[in-house]
Amino acid sequence: MNYTALYYFMNEKHSLVEVKINDLPEKTPKNKLYKWLSMNLDTNETQELEFVSMGQEDVNGNQMNIRVFKNAELRFDKAFAKFMLEGEGHILMNASEELLPNQVDELILRFLKA
Repeated sequence: MNYTALYYFMNEKHSLVEVKINDLPEKTPKNKLYKWLSMNLDTNETQELEFVSMGQEDVNGNQMNIRVFKNAELRFDKAFAKFMLEGEGHILMNASEELLPNQVDELILRFLKA
C-alpha cells in the first residue's frame, strides 16, 4: 500500500501520523483517503483516530492548529504538539514527515494492509 505522510509528531514513546493513501480511486471519501494513526512505540500498537473537526486558535500570538477526534484532541504549532488521548496527555515534537523511522513506517504499512 502506497501512502504519503502529511503530519508527523513524535516523542520517545509515542508517534502520531496523518497519512494520505495514494493508491485509492479519485472519488474515495475523505475518511477512507486520510487516516490519523496513533502509535505506542513500546507496544507497537496502532490505533486509528476518528476525525471530527479541525480549526485554528490564536494563543498569545502563536497560531495553534487544532484537530478534534472522537476520543482525542491534538493542538500543535510549528515546533510542538499536545496530544490528549482518552484522558492521557502527550507532549510531542512536530517532526518532518520525511524522517519517519523504520518502526513507524512498518507500523503504518502493517495497519494499512490489515
